[in-house]
Amino acid sequence: MNILVATPGRLLQHMDQTVGFAADNLQMLVLDEADRILDMGFSKTLAALLSHLPKSRQTLLFSATQTKSVGDLARLSLKEPVSIGLDETSTASTSQNLEQHYALCELDKKLDLLWSFIKTHLQSKVL
Repeated sequence: MNILVATPGRLLQHMDQTVGFAADNLQMLVLDEADRILDMGFSKTLAALLSHLPKSRQTLLFSATQTKSVGDLARLSLKEPVSIGLDETSTASTSQNLEQHYALCELDKKLDLLWSFIKTHLQSKVL
């Protein structure tokens, strides 16, 4: 597994219950709802989980709210964290240039589709 995208609760569930779950080659961990880590009391558990994942991975934390505790979590669990957010003077809640797309595909074609998308958008700023 190279890229793992999960919410903290789902990651915990898979690490505890999914037979054969292995993240030895993990290169990128993407955790959504980082603020929920703190709300649900996961901070110590998350620290333990992160200690079982490769140290060389890149970790991305996403949160709709940028509280002091989310900043503290980033400082504690990330190396050289960078915060990206909206300009505080902005009147819009999202960028006017933001584009969102999705594709429906068969389960066995998901990785091929993702790889194809990445390869065809090398010069784009996408996540």
